[in-house]
Amino acid sequence: MQPTSKPHSSLDAATASRLAIVFSNTGHLYTHVFTILYATAVLYLPVVFNIPYGEMLGLASPGLMLFGFCALPAGWLADRWSKVGMLVIFFIGLGVATVLTGLAQTRSGLLVGLTALGFFASIYHPVGIAWLVANARKQGLTLGINGVFGNLGSALAPLFTGLMIDVASWRVAFIAPGIASIVTGIALLICWRRGLVVDTKTDRAPQPAAEPGSYRRVFYILLVTMACNGLIYTGLMNTVPKLFQGGLGNALAGNYTQLGAVAGLVIGLSSFASMAGGWLADRYSAKIIYLLFSLLTLPPLLLLTSLSGTALVAVFFFALCFNLTFAAAENMLVARYTPFKWRSMAYGARFVLALGVGGLTVRFAGALYDATGSFTLLYMIFAAAALIAAAGAALLPGSISGRTQPVTT
Repeated sequence: MQPTSKPHSSLDAATASRLAIVFSNTGHLYTHVFTILYATAVLYLPVVFNIPYGEMLGLASPGLMLFGFCALPAGWLADRWSKVGMLVIFFIGLGVATVLTGLAQTRSGLLVGLTALGFFASIYHPVGIAWLVANARKQGLTLGINGVFGNLGSALAPLFTGLMIDVASWRVAFIAPGIASIVTGIALLICWRRGLVVDTKTDRAPQPAAEPGSYRRVFYILLVTMACNGLIYTGLMNTVPKLFQGGLGNALAGNYTQLGAVAGLVIGLSSFASMAGGWLADRYSAKIIYLLFSLLTLPPLLLLTSLSGTALVAVFFFALCFNLTFAAAENMLVARYTPFKWRSMAYGARFVLALGVGGLTVRFAGALYDATGSFTLLYMIFAAAALIAAAGAALLPGSISGRTQPVTT
C-alpha cells in the first residue's frame, strides 16, 4: 500500500515538516561520515592489504564517481515516485554497503563495498536537499544548518576512524556506522507508513519569480561553478588526512587518533561557515557571495603544500571555510530556477558535476602522490578551479538574490 501523502491527523503540517528536516539533516550527516571514512582508513590499510597508498586510495574512486553520477537518476526517480521512499533506500542501502566494506577480506571485496557505498550515498543530495528545501520556512538558514550537519559528518569521520584503528579495528569503523544507518532507515520507513512524514507537493516558503530570460544563462554558469566547487571540496576532504600526516609531525599527529582529531576539529569548526553562508544567502546577492568567497579560497589553496604545523592547520581551515560559505546560495539558486516537479532531478544534475568530478579527482590525486610524493600540483589545480568559479560568478545576473518571500502563518 502506498503511504499517505498527507500528515497523520494527530500531527500538523509544521510538525511533519520539522520531522522531515530532522531526517534530512541526519541523512546529510551520514552521507559525509560514510564517504569520508575511507580517507583516513586508507592511511592504515596498505599494511593490511600490502598495496601502495595511491593504489589503495584509487579503490574509492569508482564509488565516489557513482556518488556524483548516480545523483541524476536518483533525483529522476524521486520526482516520479517518492522522495521519502528513496531516502529509505538510501539509509538501508548505505548501511548494508558500509558493513560489507568493513567485512572485506580482499582488494576486490573493498572495491565492491566502496563502490556500493558510493552508489547508495548518491541518493541523498538530490533527494534529501530537495525534500529539505520544500519543508523549510527560511531556506537559506535551513540549508546552512543542513550544511553544518554534513560537514560535522566529515569532521567525525577521521576522528572516529582513527580512534577505531588505534583501540579496536578498522573494520569496526565501517560496521558500526553501517548498522546505525540501517536502523535509521527502518525508523524512517515506519514513520512513512504511519503518515508521520510525507512527500511535499509545494514549497513551504514560496520562491520569488526569476527574471525573464535568465534561466539558461544561470544554468550554464552554475554548471561551471558547481563543477569547480565540487572538485575543490571533494579533493580537500579526501587528501587532508595525508596532508596532515606529512605536515604536522609526531607532536600533533603521533598516532591515527591524534591525526583524526586534528582533521576532525578543523572540518568541524569550518562547518559553521555553512550556517553563516545560509544567513548571507537569505539577505544578499548570490552573485556577491559566489564572487567574494571563490576569490578568497584561492590564496590558501596556493599556500597549503608549502606549510607545516599550526600554520598548515590554520590555512586549511580558511580554505575550507571559504569553499563552504556559498553552498546554501548555490542550492537556493537551483531551487529558484527549477520547476518544483523537476526539483530533485535538478539537484541530481548539480551533484553529478559537484561530486562526480570530485570522484575523478581522488583517482588522480592518488596517482599523483605516488608519482611525486606531494599534492603541490593538485592544489594548484584547485586554485585554478577557484579562479574559474569566480569568473563564472562575475557573469551571474546582478539582480540574483537568494532571498525568499516572507512566510505568513
